[in-house]
Amino acid sequence: MKITVELKGEREFRRALEKMSEEKAREIKGEVFASGHDIRTEAQSRLRDQEVHDTGNLKNSIMVNLKKGGMVADICPEAPYAPYVEFGARPHFPPPDALERWARKHGFESAWPICLAIARRGLPARPFLFPAWLAVKDKFWKRIRRILAR
Repeated sequence: MKITVELKGEREFRRALEKMSEEKAREIKGEVFASGHDIRTEAQSRLRDQEVHDTGNLKNSIMVNLKKGGMVADICPEAPYAPYVEFGARPHFPPPDALERWARKHGFESAWPICLAIARRGLPARPFLFPAWLAVKDKFWKRIRRILAR
């Protein structure tokens, strides 16, 4: 699952970064890293609050990877079903094999009842990652502006 947030004025921002001191660049990279982890923590908290967890696999699969020399944080859950939790799914018949283990763990003899319920109702969206970005972004920009103002 990948959600991309695009900055307006990115080109101008990059030029400004090239002109700044190494110390400021290092501070900004630190803020990018810290904010990436803040988003991860907030997303995990949202999953816990929504009670969208069974094994904790989705919560624990959220990774923070730095790119472009530390100026970009890529926060992504690696669990293959993450998009279905974030965005939901329209009614469809899922492959029973994918749900068999979960169904047995929860006392079902087969995954068929779960598959039928998904085929009838779909899955509701339970966003956790995008709201986490929204919760952190203002603090992130405030810290970046403070660094650049010095």
